[in-house]
Amino acid sequence: MSEQWLTVDEGWGRRAVEFATLLELGACREYVAMHQHLGLGSGDHVLDVACGSGLALELASARGATVSGIDASPRLVEIARDRLPGADVRAGDMAALPWGDHTFDAVTSFRGVWATTPEALAEAHRVLRPGGRLSVTTWGHVKASPGMWALTPFALAADPKVRVQAEMKALGRPGVGEEVLAAARFVGVRRHSVPFVWEFPDPETFARMLASTGPAYEAIQAVGEEEFHLYCIEVASARVRDGLPLRAEIDCVGFTALVPPAPTTVHLDAAPTTAAAATLATEDEDDLGFVTNATRVWMHAPAAFEALFALIGSSAHGAAMTVAERGVATITATRLVGDTYCPLAWGDKLAGFASPDVAVSVMGGSDELLDDRSRAIAAWAGKVATAPQAVTASDVRAVRAAGFDDAQVLSLTVFVALRLAFSTVNGALGARPEQAYVDHVDPAVRTAWEQAFPARA
Repeated sequence: MSEQWLTVDEGWGRRAVEFATLLELGACREYVAMHQHLGLGSGDHVLDVACGSGLALELASARGATVSGIDASPRLVEIARDRLPGADVRAGDMAALPWGDHTFDAVTSFRGVWATTPEALAEAHRVLRPGGRLSVTTWGHVKASPGMWALTPFALAADPKVRVQAEMKALGRPGVGEEVLAAARFVGVRRHSVPFVWEFPDPETFARMLASTGPAYEAIQAVGEEEFHLYCIEVASARVRDGLPLRAEIDCVGFTALVPPAPTTVHLDAAPTTAAAATLATEDEDDLGFVTNATRVWMHAPAAFEALFALIGSSAHGAAMTVAERGVATITATRLVGDTYCPLAWGDKLAGFASPDVAVSVMGGSDELLDDRSRAIAAWAGKVATAPQAVTASDVRAVRAAGFDDAQVLSLTVFVALRLAFSTVNGALGARPEQAYVDHVDPAVRTAWEQAFPARA
């Protein structure tokens, strides 16, 4: 490990137990929020860079993920190993990660990767699998934060140290994080406002907790332990509230991004060049500027494509469904069978014909923003998709109660079944959403889709 990282252990490791048991707990909101944005869950292998004493790893493990971690402080790593005996947690250099290429599904770092450490982002990119997800956080507009007072003792450090601290925080400035991540070859970069609050029972505990950090170590080196402690007491005493904790809410910024997925190719060879196939391709190029993977599949059988969509259109007309209602039925049914293409495409359509909020809600499996008729459509589509043999007469009556006669119930059922057939063919033959299509859709829909299908199955 380099001398730089040995110095880090002096700062962050000298009071490792106090940091782990007192200060780090205040980062729980940050950890939980970013795990949610990243869509961490069962089946994910996640690496936390600058993992500290391992609390973020514990929370990721609680979501079902397999966890690994690295930190420059051996003393913090020992606590992380104590918390997670079965995890692969190592002391090391985040600029030289001791794992092979394409090892992890996700990499996280909570205020551990800074604008001054771009090599750590390059390493994160290397160890992520194609399509892997990255999450990093950094301080945002600290000076405008209500909790700025809690960070002021760090300014007691020598001027060169204070300047370096300011340079480190540059990642959170408008446009900077996005530029740095793009330079590290990440795509799909998203900025998030992240909840972050420190709470302290009293000024004495505040001083003790803050002293366990690396920036505090730099301040103590400049002015001494006693002066740092007294300054912390003075700053915190002015903010004591009767019956309430000292509270420091600090602006925190998060970024999520992706390693470019492996090129998406369908399982079929290129379709023969026919007039009908060329028409399908031209329609895509006119609408989108490229030919989608789904179209590449159906270019092998354009007549079947036209016939299928004639039946889909006829059944939608027979059920007297609006375009928005078709979207509700399609998204609900296809997401339940694991399709990634139709929820994205119809989420984008539903955002236009209803609203992005409605589209995002339906993509997430909620009917909260739907009217009664659309709720009935969603419920019926879900039953047809997941358990058609378990449908009862009572279920049919619920659809009738939403205004459908029996012929329309039949048409609605045919519509859902045909949409599922289309999804089944696409899925079986490898038609997955290409990056160009993901970038094309409404941003809110794209974010919802990335959260619903983080692995881009």
